[in-house]
Amino acid sequence: MKTRLTHAPTESDLEEIKTALRDFNRNFIPKPTFRELGIFVEDENGKKLAGIVAETVGYWMSIKMLWVDETLRGKDVGTQLIREAEEEAKARGCRYSLVDTFSFQARPFYERMGYSMQMALEDYIPDSRAPDDAPSTHTRFFLTKTLS
Repeated sequence: MKTRLTHAPTESDLEEIKTALRDFNRNFIPKPTFRELGIFVEDENGKKLAGIVAETVGYWMSIKMLWVDETLRGKDVGTQLIREAEEEAKARGCRYSLVDTFSFQARPFYERMGYSMQMALEDYIPDSRAPDDAPSTHTRFFLTKTLS
């Protein structure tokens, strides 16, 4: 037995650990079915102008990414993407939704959409390669919503 440190885990490394963890978890919970979800706004050439990427499993949808191009902000595009993702999640049997966001991102937006803060990680450093003039730390918020 040996330990290997890497600064660049391969897809194979990640898949092996994920598979082993899910195999262990099956001893305690039924085999979950993770399903990807993506909804995109594209221009006439197929360039993405906005999108939401999420994953559903069991009763939960987890929003991984939501992005809206500057030219579309303030036009309810993000609101529409969230609503469509939530509708699809409910169709898949989800009862709840989870999202995380940073203090410089969209917490007020998610709260307007009905999400409630569950936890905050203070002094969270998202990327040590940030520009020198960027704040040294941020807060990472985790919010949830009951889907009606």
